[in-house]
Amino acid sequence: MNFTVRLFILLWATYSFFIILPVVAQTTEETVVFADKQFELGNYRLALKEYKRVLFFNDGRNLDYIYNRIATIYFNQKNYPKAAYNYELAYKTASSGSMKNELIFKKAASYMLDNKFRFAVIELMNLPDSSDKQLNNRKNFYLAVCYWGLYEFDKAEKYFLALIPDTNYAAKNKMEDLFGKKKNLYRPNPKTAKTLSMILPGLGQMYCGDVKNGLNSMVLTGGLAILGIYMTEYYTFLDAFLTAVPWFFRYYKGGYQKAEQIALQKRNIRRNKTYQKILKLISD
Repeated sequence: MNFTVRLFILLWATYSFFIILPVVAQTTEETVVFADKQFELGNYRLALKEYKRVLFFNDGRNLDYIYNRIATIYFNQKNYPKAAYNYELAYKTASSGSMKNELIFKKAASYMLDNKFRFAVIELMNLPDSSDKQLNNRKNFYLAVCYWGLYEFDKAEKYFLALIPDTNYAAKNKMEDLFGKKKNLYRPNPKTAKTLSMILPGLGQMYCGDVKNGLNSMVLTGGLAILGIYMTEYYTFLDAFLTAVPWFFRYYKGGYQKAEQIALQKRNIRRNKTYQKILKLISD
């Protein structure tokens, strides 16, 4: 390589360092300002595009801020898997302990809203032990909600109770009363309702307290069974098989499936009522 070529390369490198790089840095900062403005205005699609552009030209500065913004956009768009992923990237690049804690809560919230409560619990367990009462209460609340979502009511009770001051005996007693009959949180059992209706059509609905639908199912399938027997006696088995039997099995199957659905709905209503009482007790 001759001297002229080397000199040209040296001059170009110097020009790039002192001229191009400051321009890129300035452009990046302006892009962040523009993206922030779009974020505040709720123009998430445009803001996301600009934040990703910043990442492409980023020199390693403020990565936690950019990833946090991107994650929040996905969170607001209810794209919780991508939100959790970007909160994790923000966590890895964050230097502040308080910011790391906040990002753990945000990632856990993303998992919770995506019904991935077990993953949320794992995240929350990464929070450090602290004497900060507010942080501990927040952690206990998140864990209580997660275990409620996992139907692990014993653990949920433990963390809900931790939110009530030890001196508030009345509130603690009310909380214990709400969890005192945990069997009620599992009733009616959908499998039991389905099995009962398979044994005797309509019985599963009655077990769930839906007497009207139970009687309807019992009369309808019973009537079709009697019709099938009648046609077998007075006509032929083939006539019964082609007319009454298909309808019988259709309503028979629909009956026990309906019983299972009713049980699920009733149980969810019961759980939701208890959950609302718990939240009211904590807020009071």
